[in-house]
Amino acid sequence: MTVNLSSTSKPRRTQEERSATTRRALLEATIDVLAEEGYASLTTTKVAARAQVSRGAQVHHFPTKGALVGEAIQYLIGQVTESLLSKVGSLPPGRARTDGALDLLWDTYRGRTFQAVIQLSVAGGGDPDIDEKLATLNKVVADLIRGSVPVLFPEVANFPHFEDALYTAINTMTGLAVSQRVAKLSEAEVAGRWRRTKAQLLRLITEAT
Repeated sequence: MTVNLSSTSKPRRTQEERSATTRRALLEATIDVLAEEGYASLTTTKVAARAQVSRGAQVHHFPTKGALVGEAIQYLIGQVTESLLSKVGSLPPGRARTDGALDLLWDTYRGRTFQAVIQLSVAGGGDPDIDEKLATLNKVVADLIRGSVPVLFPEVANFPHFEDALYTAINTMTGLAVSQRVAKLSEAEVAGRWRRTKAQLLRLITEAT
């Protein structure tokens, strides 16, 4: 009996598909190193090892640290967008939505992706090309949040001074996310600080509306 293996075997990936997979692995590893260890600890050798990619393949795709970081910034734009927008549909209706939207924003700011953004923004400057891409990243994030306000906060977005209150909230989240790393706070300490901070932010938003 002859068995036809061609119908059951997986199709071979094209060179383009393999190349795209390698690039993605390197970019994901870059974000991991940035989020966990910071920009100062980022090296192409460390990224290649983390991505389980040969040094030759890493050099082929990203010959320098600057090239790797520059592409990672572009990649982060998509990641931040996905992180925020993918969960909007799960927010509750009514008065509980503002509370849930603040939690969603906080989850975005304290998550792995935004931790990488913070590390780059704080320590990644100096290279004009990277600085330009960082400026683009920060603008895209700000525009994304501003554009998401009607969806995140539909009941209060049009009230006077709401935008000022929201940006106070965002600045607070950024500071808390940074202090989590700098002060090496435990998850319990961060959760407690966020609980108290959110109560103040809700009061601020309520007063603004």
